[in-house]
Amino acid sequence: MSFFYIGDAAAVGEDNHGEGVAVLVAGGELDYAASPQLKERLASQIDAGMRRLVLDLSMATFIDSTAIGVVVGVALQLDELSGGLLAVVCADENKRVLRILEIAGLESLLALHSSREQALLELTAAG
Repeated sequence: MSFFYIGDAAAVGEDNHGEGVAVLVAGGELDYAASPQLKERLASQIDAGMRRLVLDLSMATFIDSTAIGVVVGVALQLDELSGGLLAVVCADENKRVLRILEIAGLESLLALHSSREQALLELTAAG
């Protein structure tokens, strides 16, 4: 069994990331077991009317194709919505997950950022 967690940034002491922007933090092993919960949490933000999302993967230790599919699906869904955008954060120190994202070719599909602050700046500028 893998260990993972998915939460809102407000749950870890941050909630001042701008109006209309939601921040989700996912860590541990994001694999087949974690993917349904990841999808559900992201979908609940979209269903609540959020159109600009930050997904912080800085604490992820692994991400598999199932979780990557969820992230790509959400990015495409937001792209179809007016003003929708998904920014993914993965710190430069997280070389393992960055390498997986690179191999999957996500740099051409997603806005990848090395810090949450950088991602929030992009999303607030876009809104």
